[in-house]
Amino acid sequence: MKLLLFIHLLIAGYSTPDKGPEAIISCHFSNASFNVFSDYIYRETGVTIYFRESWVEGIKVTIDTDQISVLAATQMVLKNTNLEVSVWNNNLVIMPGESLPKELPRFDNQLISSDNSVSPSGEITQSEERYLTGRKADIVQTITIGKKGSAGRNSKVTIRGMITEQQTGEAIIGATMFLEETKAGTATDMNGVLSMVVKPGTYTAVFAYMGLESVKYFLDVVSDGEFSIEMRKSAIQMKEVVVFGDRQMNIRFKDPGLEKISAKAIKEIPMMMGERDILKVSEMLPGIVTVGEGSAGLNVRGGNYDQNAFYLNKIPIYNTSHLFGFFPAINADIVKDFSIYKGYIPSMYGGQLSSVFNIIGRQGNRKRFTARGSLSPVAANITVEGPIKKETGSFMLSGRYLYSDWVLKMIDDPVIRNSKAGFNDLSASFNYDLKKSKISLFVYHSQDNFKLADINSYAYSTNGASINFSHYFSSSLRADFSVAGSQYTFNTVDQQVPSLAYQHSYTIGDYRVNADFTHDILSNNTLQYGGGITFLHLNRGTVSQYGESSLRVPVGLGEDQGVESALYISDSYDILPWMNISAGLRLALFNPLGPKTVYTYFPGAPKDPRYISDTLYYGNGEAIKWYFEPDIRAVVNMRTDGNGTVKVAFNQMHQNLFVLNNTIALSPNSQWKLADYHIPPARSRQVSAGVFRTFPKLGWEASLEFYYKRTVNYPEFIDGADFLGNPSTETAVLPGNQDAYGLEFLLRRSGRRLEGWLAYTFSRSIVKVDGPEPWDKINNGLAYPANYDIPHVLNTVINYHISRRVTASGVVTYQTGRPVTYPISVYYINGIPFVDYSNRNEYRIPDYFRVDLSLTIEGNLKRQKFMHYALIFSVYNLTGRDNPYSVYFTLEDGKIESYQYSVIGVAVPMITLLFKLGNYASD
Repeated sequence: MKLLLFIHLLIAGYSTPDKGPEAIISCHFSNASFNVFSDYIYRETGVTIYFRESWVEGIKVTIDTDQISVLAATQMVLKNTNLEVSVWNNNLVIMPGESLPKELPRFDNQLISSDNSVSPSGEITQSEERYLTGRKADIVQTITIGKKGSAGRNSKVTIRGMITEQQTGEAIIGATMFLEETKAGTATDMNGVLSMVVKPGTYTAVFAYMGLESVKYFLDVVSDGEFSIEMRKSAIQMKEVVVFGDRQMNIRFKDPGLEKISAKAIKEIPMMMGERDILKVSEMLPGIVTVGEGSAGLNVRGGNYDQNAFYLNKIPIYNTSHLFGFFPAINADIVKDFSIYKGYIPSMYGGQLSSVFNIIGRQGNRKRFTARGSLSPVAANITVEGPIKKETGSFMLSGRYLYSDWVLKMIDDPVIRNSKAGFNDLSASFNYDLKKSKISLFVYHSQDNFKLADINSYAYSTNGASINFSHYFSSSLRADFSVAGSQYTFNTVDQQVPSLAYQHSYTIGDYRVNADFTHDILSNNTLQYGGGITFLHLNRGTVSQYGESSLRVPVGLGEDQGVESALYISDSYDILPWMNISAGLRLALFNPLGPKTVYTYFPGAPKDPRYISDTLYYGNGEAIKWYFEPDIRAVVNMRTDGNGTVKVAFNQMHQNLFVLNNTIALSPNSQWKLADYHIPPARSRQVSAGVFRTFPKLGWEASLEFYYKRTVNYPEFIDGADFLGNPSTETAVLPGNQDAYGLEFLLRRSGRRLEGWLAYTFSRSIVKVDGPEPWDKINNGLAYPANYDIPHVLNTVINYHISRRVTASGVVTYQTGRPVTYPISVYYINGIPFVDYSNRNEYRIPDYFRVDLSLTIEGNLKRQKFMHYALIFSVYNLTGRDNPYSVYFTLEDGKIESYQYSVIGVAVPMITLLFKLGNYASD
């Protein structure tokens, strides 16, 4: 009942959009004060009445009617007084003896280079003088765009703006421009560029971005043209500031399902081992979970960990963690923008069923040389950046290194004491601006080495690079051309059982060429289109014996390669002032390629080497199969009023690449496999709907979203599947269907001394493999929970700014235990014990609960200083809870004994030193 009441409160008033002062209301007052009347008007319609308290003292409101407009009611209340009411920006302004001017007096615009305010000419009234004086306070410059005589007053023109940060010269991604006269807005792209189609005229433009000071300019639009502005970093306000303004400046509602994580949030949230981790922060958001502590891989909206795409400056990343998930593979200091698409996924993305994690790196300071970094007891990193050519080009170099062996040698356990662990990663970017183009180069390297005494050793690395060329053909047409590639390699040595000891090397290469175009057709219509080619090459390597005692028979797992060609188009159209529709189509053709030897099997028989009917040979580059996969994307976004939206989205996706791994988490030696002759691409369809609302007076945001996703042909692994001893993958997997559904709730507060969010997710992920024959079934054809089916997840993140220099943060997380298959009995045949297991994933391990705390102390706030320091004190797993990662069983004296395995069972304190050149506010 409480849930229904909350939903009702969220969507209350959603039937029609606000009509401002013309909205019809019911008024029943008897001898009430004017303040009570104005508060009632605001609560019912959102219309604000502006006045001075001294003007309305003594006014008593008596009115009794069921059908009256806000304007008419206000005029009735003010009858027989000297107060005049005027309509302004869909609100009301009360002034003594006069109304607001209908138009501005004549004045001369000053160019942007001028430091003088606008000066009126001629005689003006008292209210006009007050109006112009108010404008001088926050609008000090006029930007003239275009050339006079190039366009008619009734024609449409396209303006293009470049928004950069004043201190560093870097482009700002996601900065918004809002035109007060048209109530329309837009945002900058990944290059810091925005564009809009408008009629020639004069506009009041408000530019805003979180963490930067909002600024206003007059835009004198004459014809098609370009402009640029710089925005300054805003100081931290310790006194609470409540802003009553136009929420339409936030135009991110046009991207439903989009989650953004700020660099500030990454810095403040306590993390394991003290390392700031953008992916661990994403686990705190609704719909995103992980199966265990210190594990790699994320599960988004009921999908497997291999159903997510990760891009770092367009480089595909296949391993996002160091040291089995304990450290992030991406240095948070190089991250500029981090977006997660899990609801509506734009048509430019394809290849994964659940989500896209798009990480854009910083381009480097274009104005001065600087450096930043961090130091902890186990790891260190540093980032250096500066201009190649001031204001035009920049570079950035970053590196990290782990030196944790000294900690391992202090552990009593001899296995851990004789182990070694280390990693390093490097990244570099070079950027240069031409007149109408931008060129950027990004290089990334990551390497891990881990040795568990004489039992196991792992070595894995990622190498990638991307070149991006952005060009602006006109103010309304821009394009991004990119070439990107990455190679992930691992080498494993396993000596747990000497007679079965082996070594195995594996490589996956991903190489892409893309062209993306954005075309502003009209002020309310934006077209995006493009295409790309992706080439994938998998060398699955050879599993060979290791050591003199090994009796393992070498097995060559072969190679896979394939190419995907794709074209896409999408259109975003504001069909009404309060409704936006975006629809897209992506056409993809995937071909697995030779050289390849393919076995076929007798019809009606299981895929088993005993039933091979024929052998097919494909030459190098020869197409083995043709898989044509059309993907449809659509979203309807309805603005119910100035503070609320309702979104409905549909996604159709397909996936040609999946992981061969019958464990619950992504591991460094997880093998990837392409769809082939026998295994078709998996397909999914997702429908989602949600209510999203802001409460500007209190600084809160709330959302409630439902989703349902159906996946078909996703490879499920048969019981006892062995991917190291069997090169014929089709004999170890079966096509399954998956139903995932859930509810996501988010309550967030920002911009206050006390801020943070609460995220709750209810989700289910149910798998069913029920083929026509007994060998085509898993779990006897009965539905079962997926390994990552975690019904309830609750995360709370709290940040409290004690002062400008001190911030306390806390994280509380709870989630239901994941499913597990338990042995239920032992039976003997000829004295040999055999274990009988339950149905697949019939039981669950105990629930998970953890509390983390951190305290960030900034150095002094002097303006003139060479270097600024900050200390982060953190405690991971404050209560020392022994959270289970898994439960395993052994047969001892004819009995099955269970043991709980935990990764972190104690509180882990950590101290991290952050440093950067310059003062507290420098970048």
